[in-house]
Amino acid sequence: MEPLFEAKTTFDERMTLYNIFRIGKEKYKAEMVNNKNDRHETTAPRELILTKNNYTWQTENSDYAELGATLGAEIDAFNNGYGDLLGRIGVR
Repeated sequence: MEPLFEAKTTFDERMTLYNIFRIGKEKYKAEMVNNKNDRHETTAPRELILTKNNYTWQTENSDYAELGATLGAEIDAFNNGYGDLLGRIGVR
């Protein structure tokens, strides 16, 4: 299965990359991208399942709620287009 896109997020003050996969309606899997140049261990989860329920992003493990919300916002931006997220530029 090919990823939809690559999402960037900050976790423990370090940039972390995730490939995002759609696994169902309003259900996605985020899989960490291995960075061979990074020598430091991270406490970020290697894989995270995200579900959108009543306009709110939730994770299977509530310890990563903030990470899930950040990745969920990137999924929404991908699904709805960046124009909806940023607003209409130049329209009065």
